[in-house]
Amino acid sequence: MLLGAWVSVVTVVLLVVPGACVGRRMTLSWPVAIAAGAPITFAIVSVSTVLYGAIGFEWNLITALVAVLIAFALAWIYSALLGTRAGRRIAPAPAATTPSDNGRLDGPLGRAAALRGGVGIALGAVIIAITCIRPVAKTAFAGLDNIPQVWDSLWHASSLRWIHDTGVGSSLRMGELMNYDTHGFNYYPNTWHALGALEMPLTGANPVQLYNTYSPATLAVTVTLGVASLAYWFARHRFDTSTSALVAGVAGAVAALFPSLPYVEVQLTSVPNAVGVSMAPIAAVLTISVVRDRRRVLPAAVAVSGVTATHPSGLILVGVIVGVWWLFEALRRPVHSRIGDFVTLVVAGLVTVVLVFPVVLGTIRVADTNELPFFDFRVDTVGVLEGLSQALFNGTVPLGTQDYPVWGLVILTVLGALALLWLRCWAGLVTWAVFVLVTANSVVSLGPLSAPLGVIGGYFYNSPHRLTFVVSLFSAAAVGVALGMAAMAVARWLANSGSGDAVATQRRWALPVVFAVLLVLIAGAGVWRYPPNAQIASKERGEKLVGTDDLAAYHWLERQPDAHDALILNNLDQGTGWLYPVTGLTPLFSFYRANEFSDRQRDLYWGTAQIGSDPHVDQIVRDMNVHYVIDSPPSYWPFQNGVPDPEHGVQGDPFLALREHGAPGLTEVFRQGTATVYRVNENVLRPGG
Repeated sequence: MLLGAWVSVVTVVLLVVPGACVGRRMTLSWPVAIAAGAPITFAIVSVSTVLYGAIGFEWNLITALVAVLIAFALAWIYSALLGTRAGRRIAPAPAATTPSDNGRLDGPLGRAAALRGGVGIALGAVIIAITCIRPVAKTAFAGLDNIPQVWDSLWHASSLRWIHDTGVGSSLRMGELMNYDTHGFNYYPNTWHALGALEMPLTGANPVQLYNTYSPATLAVTVTLGVASLAYWFARHRFDTSTSALVAGVAGAVAALFPSLPYVEVQLTSVPNAVGVSMAPIAAVLTISVVRDRRRVLPAAVAVSGVTATHPSGLILVGVIVGVWWLFEALRRPVHSRIGDFVTLVVAGLVTVVLVFPVVLGTIRVADTNELPFFDFRVDTVGVLEGLSQALFNGTVPLGTQDYPVWGLVILTVLGALALLWLRCWAGLVTWAVFVLVTANSVVSLGPLSAPLGVIGGYFYNSPHRLTFVVSLFSAAAVGVALGMAAMAVARWLANSGSGDAVATQRRWALPVVFAVLLVLIAGAGVWRYPPNAQIASKERGEKLVGTDDLAAYHWLERQPDAHDALILNNLDQGTGWLYPVTGLTPLFSFYRANEFSDRQRDLYWGTAQIGSDPHVDQIVRDMNVHYVIDSPPSYWPFQNGVPDPEHGVQGDPFLALREHGAPGLTEVFRQGTATVYRVNENVLRPGG
């Protein structure tokens, strides 16, 4: 747990501080800069890693620091330009008083109010981190070295090691990791991995330990800040900045109670997607604010680009929030004029397009292999009403009956929706409703709405759990608004219930005391929800595919001197690519799939049992310097097991023949459980030698 705590602290610093300092230099106030710190940091990482990858610079702590210093210098130039006569004319500083969305003026956010909000957000982050990290450290096999049994986790852990080992952090060069032989092009939004790779020398964590702790630590920051930003925006429709900050703090704390927010995503290892989506409300709210303060055009564009570079699905959420706000609120009450406000947003959008050009380029180049709208996870046994209910109250798969419905959260969600109605936050309600429909459509077809909803959902793979995550952001924010309003009502009653000299004292302490009591109750709810939420977060931590036998085989290979400079032939379907993040040895396949298979890869993979009897296969073994073969059934998907039968659509297991009959050119040198290691015989490696 000490390592988990240390990684969490380092994550908060690396994630928030660089972006907050750059954001503050771009004229953002400190509370706003801290809230926007994470997406701005990711934007810096995204742009710099792509540039470094293009010119051949390594990504490491020193070059990352250089990137931050360059970003800070550019931010200083931007603020200096805003201070010129032309800058003040184009983007004047707003008045000292700040208008809320109902047009009422109030002062800037005070320190006490900002502190209350920060305490609530910190409480939520601590609950998330403990609930996700503690069960892995205490109960999972191998502790923090535990191997998650879900597809994506292998890619994430391998990426962390790859970037640390090679200094290649560019999202446009991830094909070098995915395919050892061809290095075929592959785009992957690996900004999250590039930042995390910097923590290996800082924390001493190995790639697996880092993945198991960095994942929830990042979400602990972005989920709480994202929900708090939404709640602050909702509250500003009627309340002043100080009251809205209190509401935001409550929402940030409450976010830790929702099973579909961090815990399901940690279980299913879709962490970069969850990080990008959870930062989207921060960038969206910052973008909405540019019509009141045009100095925020660049900070907003940078924040949106950071969200997009972390995962493009976040951009979709930003676009829907801002688009719905424009249609339902901004057109009715423009700040300057409809045309002027629209032009301001367009400028912010154009700057964003420039900053996310690598994302656009990479997405276009891999479009043929990523047809997102065509994923289908619908359940035949679910009707329309049940699908809508699951979507609204965060009950889609993989939550079972024991985790849904959580009636306390259901009741609070309904109260939160009523609170948004009272606030007249039409944009928030409509966006929430849109994603409820999109989520329901991922579970059951909604008839004529299915096609347009499927287009939006396609960017989330039409995956119910990813879309439920979006809905849960709005649910948690709405619950935070309802609880915050209740706390203010109680504080108001306490402040006015006394008499005489006690009234002044009661008015001074009523709100802080009620807020503190509310946070204590939320912390208690976090303890109450710890067992089910911890079980959700650590659910895929058994030994179904990769377990102690595999780890023993990996570490045996690590002790073999000739394994370090050679290639290890593995079956990518079995997930034995974990050999790389665990030991640093080089498997032929580091993931469950590979882009652009070469002919020799294919011939070797399907001809493993002919090593020693087929001269063509033996030559490939020598050319690729293969010294060992590792086999550890079963394969990930059912169709990858058993006898190959292409005529009936069964891929089968290419290592089945090796397992049953052996190979003339291989000698078994290690076996434990289902994990077996073979060494290539000398007469194959050096014929006639």
